[in-house]
Amino acid sequence: MATEKPALALLACRHGHSVGNAARADALQRGLLEIDSPLSDAQFPLTGYGRLQADALGRTIAALPASERPTRIICSPHLRALETADGIIRQLPGVRMDFSLDARLRPKSFGVLERLTDLGVQHRFPHLAAQRKEIGRFHFCPPGGESRCDVVLRVRECLREWQSRAGEERILLVTHQVVINALDFLLGSNRANAMATDADGWVPNAQIFRYRLGEAAMADTVRLVRDIPVAA
Repeated sequence: MATEKPALALLACRHGHSVGNAARADALQRGLLEIDSPLSDAQFPLTGYGRLQADALGRTIAALPASERPTRIICSPHLRALETADGIIRQLPGVRMDFSLDARLRPKSFGVLERLTDLGVQHRFPHLAAQRKEIGRFHFCPPGGESRCDVVLRVRECLREWQSRAGEERILLVTHQVVINALDFLLGSNRANAMATDADGWVPNAQIFRYRLGEAAMADTVRLVRDIPVAA
């Protein structure tokens, strides 16, 4: 008789509010064609508010029972995720927690459309805007970039690796919006989420999701860290 595999306890959070988030919001508000910043996507740091969110995430995790607290952090190599992980770890003095990077937790690559707003895509690459509309965002892959389907496949590869360690580790992922969307697509009860539509899935900064990977996978929101006073 086959023995049932233990479930893998997995937490995942989006990084705190970043300079890139602020730059994109400013570009949209001003009707710009692209984000106005000299930094590459991988170089965007957290804002002051984002650092407060990272600290709050750490306090939230520190308050979990020891049996639920992560034993390993796996982090995207992008600076805003690294700074979020650092803020979390600083709130857990004396707690042993392994740390590793995984490039598969990076955001989606937009290739030639990198840094462009929707208005910028329509203005500079109208043929790609039309192609994206025709085939849908899940399968659309810009030159030099990735489709949402590509992200789902790399996240699925990660899940298979992590599930082999079920019962040995409790993992916290520090990652990006599209990876959270991919996790929900793969593990959530509602597959018709933002990954499968033309909408941009919006995951608030510093929101924690909990997943259990076993015979029956499930996902739920644990806690939302937000509305942190800037002066705190």
